[in-house]
Order: sequence, then structure tokens, then C-alpha cells
Amino acid sequence: MAFFSRSKEPMSASDLSHITRGMHQAAAATHNLIAQQYIKLFDQFFDYNVNDLGTPMKAKMVEVALNEDHIINVPLIALVSPKGLALHKMTVDLSVRMQATELQKASHDLENGELQSEKFFVTFGSGKRDGQERDPDEVQISMEFRDCQPPEAIQRLIEEFTNLISPQRTNDGPAATWPAAGTPPAEPDLLAP
Repeated sequence: MAFFSRSKEPMSASDLSHITRGMHQAAAATHNLIAQQYIKLFDQFFDYNVNDLGTPMKAKMVEVALNEDHIINVPLIALVSPKGLALHKMTVDLSVRMQATELQKASHDLENGELQSEKFFVTFGSGKRDGQERDPDEVQISMEFRDCQPPEAIQRLIEEFTNLISPQRTNDGPAATWPAAGTPPAEPDLLAP
């Protein structure tokens, strides 16, 4: 319990551009999560040899019996509709207190070096002001995610596996008989090869 009752040590000043860059990096990390989601699809729905990664992956299949004479081999990847979540909007509510400034020369490659700018060293604000609902030591971040369509390559892959689904005869069954002349044809067997 003593750990939680310790008084706060004063926060050291940080470069405001580093704080901004960190917020940007946190937002950009969501795009990596989306990419990982689609990569994990392969682990989930395909078998592969971990000792020989150059061998082709094979789709995990399920055999479904339609009746006694017909089956369908269904690739599991054809049963999913993968949608990702993308960061649509990120709002950061941050109060900072200016601690120091430092004059620096331009360091960007496109700048000619004669420009100067201020580097701001800040700490998070301290002490509540009248009418403020949040503690200035807190950073409030709200993120809004929206679903996004999977990459076209994933959609095409799923479509190709979906097109492979077709009924197959499990045994030869009785020989086909042809109707006599003048007899109406029987309904066609849609499951016949």
C-alpha cells in the first residue's frame, strides 16, 4: 500500500515536438494492427510447414455431406467476411505548461539552415482551474474506429476459393437411364457431375 501513497515526483520537461511525435506514432500503430489482422487470417485458415516456409500453404477444408451420394469440400477461408477496424478520428485533450524554450537552427533537409525556430520544453499542466472537469495532469484521448474493407488481394483469394466449391459424387451410383421417346424428361440432377 505504501507504493500508492507516495507523493508524486515533479515531472521533467519534455520537448513538445517529441510529445506530438509520440501521439502520432500511437495513432499510426493502429494501421499495423489492421495489417496483422489479415496476416493472422492465413495462420487461422491455412496449413503450412513451419520448417519449410517455401512450400505452398494449403487451405483448411471441411467436408460437408449433402446426401448419401454427394459431398462438398468447403475451404474455411470462404466462410469468413474479414473486415478490419481503422482509426477514423483521434482527439487528444492535453494541457501543457511552458517550462523553457531553446533557439535552434533549422535541421530539416529542405530548409537552408538559416532559419531558426524555438524548441518548447513543457510539462503537463498542474492544478485544476475553475470550471475545468479534468485534472490537467491527465491526457484525455478519444479514438473513433470504423470498419474498413479488406485489401483487394484478400477479397480475390476468398472469391477464388468460393468458386471452387462444387458438389462431388462420392460413388458411381446406378447407371443413368434415358427416358423412352415421348416421355417427359425427368428433372435434372443439379448435383450430378
